[in-house]
Amino acid sequence: MENELVIGTNKHVLDAKCNLVRFVQQTLNQYLWLQQLRKDIEILKQQQKVVALKLKETSKSVDQAKRAATTLEKKKVLRAKLYDLYKYNLGFEIKPLRGGLNEEQSEIMFSFHHINKSKPEEEYNFILVLNGEKYNVKLCTPQIKGIPELLVELNETNDLSAFVIQVRRNFCAIANT
Repeated sequence: MENELVIGTNKHVLDAKCNLVRFVQQTLNQYLWLQQLRKDIEILKQQQKVVALKLKETSKSVDQAKRAATTLEKKKVLRAKLYDLYKYNLGFEIKPLRGGLNEEQSEIMFSFHHINKSKPEEEYNFILVLNGEKYNVKLCTPQIKGIPELLVELNETNDLSAFVIQVRRNFCAIANT
């Protein structure tokens, strides 16, 4: 009987040890899981900071793009108003004929009205060709003197507005003779 008591006690002790080992393993697993969870939380906090900074930068970029678009739209409206002013009050018009910014050769017609006071509807025009980086006049109606010299100056200075102003003055000079 004593044997049975010792065996029963040993069994209870063994069961208690097994339960204790299981409890320690569960506690250790929970501790390790909790530690991993803390690491994951710290990583997420760092990622949140990075994402917040990126969001702030993106917000700034969007705001800058909006301001740039607004400025561009204002410039476009102003340019359209100036173009209308030049067209209707001064009789000046610019028409792209061929080519563009990315093409090797571009042609633009500049036309003027209100040159001849007795015939304000009469058109005076010239076609300016840009071939690479060199300007040339393809057609000038009516013909005026001094175009070759003006082209030399235009190609040296790249001052298109001065060229157009001088051509208009030359048109006015022949209209008033």
